[in-house]
Amino acid sequence: MFFGKKAKSLEIAKGLIKNTGLDENLGILKQKKHAGTAHGQEFLELVMALCACNLAQTQKADFIRTAFSPEEMEAIMADYIRESLRRQDLVELKGEKHIEIVRSSLMPVVVELQAFWKEEEDPQGSGPGPRYYCVKEVLKRLGGKTDYDLHDALFELMYLQHKHYLGYFRELLKGSA
Repeated sequence: MFFGKKAKSLEIAKGLIKNTGLDENLGILKQKKHAGTAHGQEFLELVMALCACNLAQTQKADFIRTAFSPEEMEAIMADYIRESLRRQDLVELKGEKHIEIVRSSLMPVVVELQAFWKEEEDPQGSGPGPRYYCVKEVLKRLGGKTDYDLHDALFELMYLQHKHYLGYFRELLKGSA
């Protein structure tokens, strides 16, 4: 599939993170002064799981699924999470083993969040859609009072992140043709 041509999963992960990575999500939560009950590693894992779920849903687009094998997409996801964890400064992670432990512990949350999608790709039609409810669930798990401004800002970022991911994959695949 794609990796045989010229790209590697870590390079793709870094490209995905470049403009809309974990720091932007953490930044919105800091900017909106979210005062929830989740802190430290739990906070980091929930926000990272939201980002990873967003990427997982983007990877279900037909043009991405046909260009990458399931193993390649899994490698991109793993490297995306690892690289995001390396770059963050919210929680000190001591080495690659600790990063891998955190990555492994947040993957079940990613699977739980994917339950908001009933179809393979984002459904078209009325209503706020699964990404909206996914953000709502993460904010509920983070604790604290209901903050609609925060929800809307994080939802908008998730949507823009999804669009960035799609654009990145289109450009990547166009460059490899």
